[in-house]
Amino acid sequence: MSLNQILAITESVGINDQRFVGQVLSRNQRISTSEILTVVPFQFTLTPMKYLLYSQNRDVLATLRYYDKALTQYLNFGVTGWVNYIAYRGSMTSGQIAACQWQTSSANKNLVLGSLPSIASNAYIVRAGDFCQVGLYSYIATADVQRGSGSTVTIPVHRNLLAAVTSPIAAVIGQYGTTVSMGGSSYTGVTFPVILRDYPTYTLMPITNDSFISWDGNFVAFEAVTT
Repeated sequence: MSLNQILAITESVGINDQRFVGQVLSRNQRISTSEILTVVPFQFTLTPMKYLLYSQNRDVLATLRYYDKALTQYLNFGVTGWVNYIAYRGSMTSGQIAACQWQTSSANKNLVLGSLPSIASNAYIVRAGDFCQVGLYSYIATADVQRGSGSTVTIPVHRNLLAAVTSPIAAVIGQYGTTVSMGGSSYTGVTFPVILRDYPTYTLMPITNDSFISWDGNFVAFEAVTT
């Protein structure tokens, strides 16, 4: 839980979810672009609060030390005070989302959702910008999708499906739904598997009978895509 504890008290979160695009500007000022196809990983830069009491946070330091820059951790924005980042904006209730399932016909940049609730045909299953988690990985909807009258809906997303859906998977959308097992635990709402690329050192600032932890930089967490 230690990286989530850092997230819960972080001063700001920088987010990079951009594609890998190169640009060339010619001498006559014409611009051209080229894109290298990647998994478009999420990257989070956490600027931690600098004044944590050392005596109360030695367990946090111990857990961070264990994971270091080698092992996968799991960032959950819904339980750390940052739910606004992944908050669901559609029309379904949490229970209706939990009853939905991602279908095996999901592929490329299209997620297919079934077991839909009986709600108005013009109700929104997702709105553009909503986060949808399929298995271990999360995707951002690129358009509003209404319920319609069919048994499934197709949700266009910002990157290709990273792992095939071989059997229906319970839906996780925004802060709702329960994830598959991630590192031996399940989480409520969208959760990102990450490995630290930058793991700052810290300085102890003495105070009476204790010390403050002052971090010497930011935590940079990079999405761990293993498929």
